[in-house]
Amino acid sequence: MRWSRTIPALLLGAAMLIIAACGGGTSGATADSPAGTSLRVADQLTVLETPLRLAGQDKNLPYSVTYSNFVGGPPMLQAFQAGKLDVGWIADAPLIFAQAARQKVVGIAAYATTNGSQLLLAAPGRHITTWADLKGKSVGYQKGTSLESVLLLGLQSAGLSLKDVKPVDLAATQLVQALQAGEVDSVITSQPLDSAYLAKNPTAPQIPVPGNNLALRTNFLIASESALKDPAKAAAIGDYVARFVKAVNWENSHVPEVSKATYVDQYKLPQALGERLLAAAGPSAFFALPGDLLPAQQNLADLFAQAGEIPSKVDTAAEFTSLYNATVLAAQGSAVRSSAVPTRGSSS
Repeated sequence: MRWSRTIPALLLGAAMLIIAACGGGTSGATADSPAGTSLRVADQLTVLETPLRLAGQDKNLPYSVTYSNFVGGPPMLQAFQAGKLDVGWIADAPLIFAQAARQKVVGIAAYATTNGSQLLLAAPGRHITTWADLKGKSVGYQKGTSLESVLLLGLQSAGLSLKDVKPVDLAATQLVQALQAGEVDSVITSQPLDSAYLAKNPTAPQIPVPGNNLALRTNFLIASESALKDPAKAAAIGDYVARFVKAVNWENSHVPEVSKATYVDQYKLPQALGERLLAAAGPSAFFALPGDLLPAQQNLADLFAQAGEIPSKVDTAAEFTSLYNATVLAAQGSAVRSSAVPTRGSSS
């Protein structure tokens, strides 16, 4: 949950767009969310559901929740477009693409890890040790995902654009394999996905995006505009958001439990590796929308427009609503922040 949104899919070898759908529970009712209120929640390999369960925040819900798990933001947005979802969880790029497509979804809450985990991984012997060295070289990534965000921002840091490289659009499940097979000079990836490759190629250059960009570290809860216009659903969404904020706060102080439930039980990785990666990412914190995020998200959207990935420039301020800011900050309690989590580097 603290790494690139495409990574869980890779670890489980998922090939389907929608891999599961399971029912939630119903208990009691409130005046704001009367009996019979239900939420259709889009998850990505239980990144929402698992923290709520571990922290005990899934108990005594005053509404019912039905989860559908997706592999990546693009197929999730298709389900939103079809009117099948109320709430979901995505990263930076899918929210930009949703706005560019004029989809009726908005970001309702956002949280960021202290440090990013995505990077440019190059094959040894290809003479790539900086982003500038990518000029004329091939780079694999999956279009429309946060991996493309990493590529655009990395190229920008070197004064380059997509026109200066040989882009190779690959399914996220094929990236490291393509690098190992010598089919590309480099790929955009994230830990722990690159662990097996680095074990075989310990000298392979690992090149992070300069500045610890805030947009790359941020995850969003989104909601459909139709759900927000329904008083019962809107109230239920507020309660769900508050519970998730508390669950993420609980995770920050329970790293061993999170590693066991996620990295060991779900992804079949060693406990020590999971704890090491969680420590490297650092704690997560929610912040008021759009807050400090806006400049970083706007810059990213502008890069997508300049690259021709979206039809025209968008104003990313329209991607967010402040409707649940007070709910988020109240739920965060002593860890409350009105701006983004502090970093060791720039947040723009």
